[in-house]
Amino acid sequence: MKQSQLDAVVFDYGGVLCYAPTKDDLVTYGRESGMDESTFLRLYADTRDYYGRAADGYEAHWHRVAGHHGIKISIPALKRFIEKESELWTRPNPDALALARDIKAAGCNIAILSNMTFGLLTVLQKKFEWLEEFDVRIWSCEKGCAKPDENIYRDCLSALSCDPGRVMFFDDRACNVEGAKRAGIDAHLFESAEQARAVVRQRIPVP
Repeated sequence: MKQSQLDAVVFDYGGVLCYAPTKDDLVTYGRESGMDESTFLRLYADTRDYYGRAADGYEAHWHRVAGHHGIKISIPALKRFIEKESELWTRPNPDALALARDIKAAGCNIAILSNMTFGLLTVLQKKFEWLEEFDVRIWSCEKGCAKPDENIYRDCLSALSCDPGRVMFFDDRACNVEGAKRAGIDAHLFESAEQARAVVRQRIPVP
């Protein structure tokens, strides 16, 4: 049997372990904002990094965004808006989860390294018991820094007690993959669970 060449595999959460929102999802979501579609989609794309950096959640952020465009969002509408945002990021990818479990069954540790706010993290921890299956869980809101800052990759390696060359990482954003590579990690852009499984098989004997 092929011997494992890895000690751990690390997964991003959004867009890897869970499905990312589609454009149609975002258009529906954006109707709650009071903005026109093109403005909302541009702002949403430009502010995705905000969610990873900010530990104070969504409310203050979207008040600022709305205020900038001269839009006033009522408290009930804002509550619905935030709930919808959480729903968009709580749809697990069963094939990615199956891969993680196969990796663990093969004797390697598995970890999550995600840019995350406290607000969404609270939702996830209440909703998904499977998070506990991961040996290490690194959330940016708890660390005070976010990918692609090299410090957060170092924190993950330290928690895993692994040499970076024996760790594989999957993320759906190229900048985060490059950040991991700078830390010496074998990092790959996540395209699908099938593609990731093929990559993992090169170094771990998984089915």
